[in-house]
Amino acid sequence: MKRMDIYLARAVVVNVLLVLFVLTMLAAIINFVSEIHVTYTHEHYSLWDAALYTIMEMPQGMYDMFTVSVLLGALLGLGELASHNELTVFRAAGVSAARLGIAALCGGLVLAVTCVIIGEFVAPAAEQRAEDRRAELVESRVNPLGAGGVWAKDQGDYVNVHAVSAKNVLHGVYIYEVNPERQLTTAIFAGAGSFNGGDAVLTNVHGTWLKTDAQGASVFNRPKLPWKTLLNPELITLFAVDTDSLSARGLYHYIDYMRANHLDDRRYVAAFWARVAKPVALLAMLLLAMPFVFGPLRSSSTGQRMLIGMLLGIGFYVFNGIFMQAGIVFGLNPFLCAWFPTLLLAVTGIVAVRRVK
Repeated sequence: MKRMDIYLARAVVVNVLLVLFVLTMLAAIINFVSEIHVTYTHEHYSLWDAALYTIMEMPQGMYDMFTVSVLLGALLGLGELASHNELTVFRAAGVSAARLGIAALCGGLVLAVTCVIIGEFVAPAAEQRAEDRRAELVESRVNPLGAGGVWAKDQGDYVNVHAVSAKNVLHGVYIYEVNPERQLTTAIFAGAGSFNGGDAVLTNVHGTWLKTDAQGASVFNRPKLPWKTLLNPELITLFAVDTDSLSARGLYHYIDYMRANHLDDRRYVAAFWARVAKPVALLAMLLLAMPFVFGPLRSSSTGQRMLIGMLLGIGFYVFNGIFMQAGIVFGLNPFLCAWFPTLLLAVTGIVAVRRVK
């Protein structure tokens, strides 16, 4: 049985990785072709820069396509085994469809772990680096946070940061303090803000105290000023990254920040649970392929199986996105919004496998 498990798991993993590679390369080629046009309009953005940007974007594209690739690869790999009557031999030897499904799921576990590694450690860092480098070359700005920087609410203050360096230093920090009556009381500009453990210090500080009793304002200058803040360079960097590109760890830290500042975090909670649910969705997709292999598609061509897989995979992707966004708009529980499509897919796969004779 161990040899059969390894054989089935290897067939699944090899074919899924093959499909994933093909889909990722197709997406990369399309992305590269669109980047070639940018090289004509920006002299500092060469063809090599476009190719490097495309390569660094590939891990995120790979992560996005993993769910569809698992279904297509499972249909392709197990379908070939069924076409050669190898699965029929296993069934004739007394191996149940459920037992074959468990063997295939062993390969699915390997794929789920691979997906988590790409989504948590490879894709976010690579995409952030790609976008920062492209912004420097195309928009001719060293600042990776945008022309206006990023804005954040820090307890009762509003903070604007223009750039972040790799040494835990913020550059171009504007702080606007507001009283409970929502009146501006202090405006501070600091050339830099440095972090050392839990302590933060502003340097080269210029500020203005605004008096609310119509008695004018007073200006102050400080070489250094202690800064009590919930922010840090890592969190500031997260503000400049698209939510879909954040890892589960990044989303978790972002949610903590939003809750500390009493901000609406439902969208980010749903995105966090969607990240957690994705490995389960991969296994559910693999399980869903089993009934088609033993059912009416057993003797069908590879093209037919791939077409069915594309329709199911794209259908799940669209339904998952629509349900999660609609749930957030209508105030549904973010956990339910993220998990319901995956649980529905898993239940459908389990029921379909149990109906296989």
